[in-house]
Amino acid sequence: MPPVRPAVGEKTMSVVIPFGSVQLDSVIIFSKKRKKTLSYTVRYEMLDSGKLDSKSIQSEATNSETANSKPVLFVRAPASLSVNEIQSVLLENEENIIELLNKAAKKEEAVLKNSKQSYKNGSTFHYMGRTYTLRLIYDVNENNEKKIQIRLIDGQLQVYLPRNMIDLPETEKEKKIKKAVESFYIEQADVFFNSRVDYFADKYLDLIGKKPISVKAASYKSKWGCCTYQNEIKLNWVLIQAETPVIDYVIVHELCHIRHKDHSKAFWNLVGIIDPKYKEKRQELKENGWILGIK
Repeated sequence: MPPVRPAVGEKTMSVVIPFGSVQLDSVIIFSKKRKKTLSYTVRYEMLDSGKLDSKSIQSEATNSETANSKPVLFVRAPASLSVNEIQSVLLENEENIIELLNKAAKKEEAVLKNSKQSYKNGSTFHYMGRTYTLRLIYDVNENNEKKIQIRLIDGQLQVYLPRNMIDLPETEKEKKIKKAVESFYIEQADVFFNSRVDYFADKYLDLIGKKPISVKAASYKSKWGCCTYQNEIKLNWVLIQAETPVIDYVIVHELCHIRHKDHSKAFWNLVGIIDPKYKEKRQELKENGWILGIK
């Protein structure tokens, strides 16, 4: 998938390209590094005030709850090609682009639905690759704590509410439950991420070179994690919803950035040595990341 943000110094152009009855807003990124072929993808993006240009694209967006969210065709093409030449190539691939557009529409619909997570009895949640059903339990004990307690038991995400929440308006109650559930997930993610990073960092220290100086569960809108130049590893807490092998791939990915701060061939070779099946897990994240809350 081509990057949807141009690199420094890359020229961009916005055009509307007709594919049958569909008028598709498009952003062409002219790459000096690309010599012959072009690549393309379709994504839903939030555009600033309805304008279509590279500066207005909000690549950090995670849902489309604004009227300005729309499908955009992103094209990365050799700088030597003219717009007409690029359009000709794209029109030759019209069937494939329409298929990408339909897939993007279905994914966007799922993302929007998933972004409206309910915090009521019977709602579905994911944790470590398993599905849990939310069960709200009012603790009427006189000596109960004044804060929400959460437990994962027998396929249930049990949320114990203090009795002073019984008469709260539903919207206010849901906000408090949402905050408590997210805090619970972040706490669990922090512990689990640290344990898995320790495992891989110890086992593959000779390959990685050094251990990270810190590991932290963080909140990101459109990425799974990062490794800073100071070798701090930050992992998106929503990953705790995924199965362990998928989480491990992201951890290995970020650990390999301790040695290689880019996505060069050497970087991917190192990832492959530590996790030979990383391509399958990477593809799973690309296809199903919306389930975890990432586009």
